[in-house]
Amino acid sequence: MLKRHLILFPALLATVGCVATQRDMLQMQSQMDDLNSNLNNMQKNQADLAVKMDNLSTSLNVFSENLKDITFRMEKLSSRLDDLDSGMNKRVSAIGQTIKKQQEEVEIALLPAKIYNDAYSAFLNNNFDASVSGFKNYLSRFPAGDMAEGAYYYLGESLYLKGHWKEAALAYATTLEKYPKSTRVPVIRLKYALSILKLPEDKKGEAIDYLQSIEADFPRSAEAKTAREYLLKLTPFKAEARKAKNRTPR
Repeated sequence: MLKRHLILFPALLATVGCVATQRDMLQMQSQMDDLNSNLNNMQKNQADLAVKMDNLSTSLNVFSENLKDITFRMEKLSSRLDDLDSGMNKRVSAIGQTIKKQQEEVEIALLPAKIYNDAYSAFLNNNFDASVSGFKNYLSRFPAGDMAEGAYYYLGESLYLKGHWKEAALAYATTLEKYPKSTRVPVIRLKYALSILKLPEDKKGEAIDYLQSIEADFPRSAEAKTAREYLLKLTPFKAEARKAKNRTPR
């Protein structure tokens, strides 16, 4: 009996081992199937990823081209803006130059009047040093200016009131020479005569001639009346003879 059992035990072990091996094989087969399935899925996913990568690459290329186009347009726009800015700067500069030139022209146009008016204002305020300087400045810069006659006359007046008789006489004489038809001729002749009378040289004869010319050429003027008064002082004998002649009955 025991011997029989001993004979059956190895056979049982072989049977059990065979069953275990088939189970392992089935398990391994199942695992292999799962692995293949996973590999297939991975390959499919890899293919999908490759397609997506291709699409992404295409999109990037399109984006890159669009970016290049945008960059080109931006550069072109920037260039146009630079040209526009340069043009605007040139126009602004040209306008600025025009305005500056106009201002200079206005200042140049107004300068003679300003110099003259400043000198005349100084004269009215008895600032004869400033008026002499101002009128000389005007005449040196605008000798043929519209206000040159007045400048010569008031220069003479300023010098006369300063007691510079010789210079005053020269200013009056210049005015008479340059403007013989001036309405100021009577007063200028009178002031010239009075100026040379104050000189140390004997200018009495010339002064009398000028005083008489006022009386002869402008008999109704206020200067003629003043000239007659000075002539009475300078030529008393002639004045008496004139009075006597006027008293002689005809």
